[in-house]
Amino acid sequence: MSRDPAVRGDPSLGTATVLGYPRKLHSAWLKLAKAEGNIVDRIGLQHTLVPPPALLAPLTAFDGQMRRAMNAVNRQPVPLILHQIWLGDLPLPPATEAWRRHAEANGLEYRLWREADLEELGVPLHPAYLQMLDAGDYPGAVDIARYFVLHAAGGLYLDCDWYPARDDVSFADVLPLTGLAALAEDTPRETGAGSLLFTNSFIAAPAGHPVFARLLDILPEVVRLLPEGPAWWSTGPLILSLLFRQTTVQVPDASIVAANLARGAPMEAVAEARQQALARDGGLLIAWKSW
Repeated sequence: MSRDPAVRGDPSLGTATVLGYPRKLHSAWLKLAKAEGNIVDRIGLQHTLVPPPALLAPLTAFDGQMRRAMNAVNRQPVPLILHQIWLGDLPLPPATEAWRRHAEANGLEYRLWREADLEELGVPLHPAYLQMLDAGDYPGAVDIARYFVLHAAGGLYLDCDWYPARDDVSFADVLPLTGLAALAEDTPRETGAGSLLFTNSFIAAPAGHPVFARLLDILPEVVRLLPEGPAWWSTGPLILSLLFRQTTVQVPDASIVAANLARGAPMEAVAEARQQALARDGGLLIAWKSW
């Protein structure tokens, strides 16, 4: 299939990656490398499983004046507000109540945003948000909603698949809480601005940061340029990283993540991970997708 020009040019297989393969064909090669235990091929295919950097570069460039303006905002404090977003009809995950209690114990305001709450910010008017909802892509819709929330109010955003590892200390105890902060992804990617990819599952920011205004402005065009692309390309970590690399971003200590639990792990496993984090005085976040 890879040698067949007709296959490589089939638009139904997705946008071409850095290697020139359609995304779905590139993903197939990656799955084979993982199944075969070929670590060299796996790393190379993971690194290049992105659209060509030049495709999005015109949308993500800032001039010197804007970079200076962003760094001025980066010297501002992060408001002590902890935000989470939950869309759709599934029951609220237990992490939301756990973070509400954590916030109350540590002097943080807690805000859980639902569909009706997001109307206050005009989120349902954003074309990319509507497109994600129409496609049933709730993760992509939540990606967009978090940028609205952070731009409007600032604070700390956490995905609902994080659970608090402890309540005796909080983010102000382990982070400077000035300017932008985001966790680094484990897998490096070819971004055209280095290999560092930021996750958008945890972001801290002052209110009104220009990077979110630009992000919201370009998202409809990004989605148009990446038809059939996954959310992590068009609304999530990739496009976020391309913009964040234009300014200064703090990367928290890797030990902020206390544990990574299997999807659907029982609450007993969460309780054990919390006990271990407290005993070794390490970590604030437990990665746990309860649903």
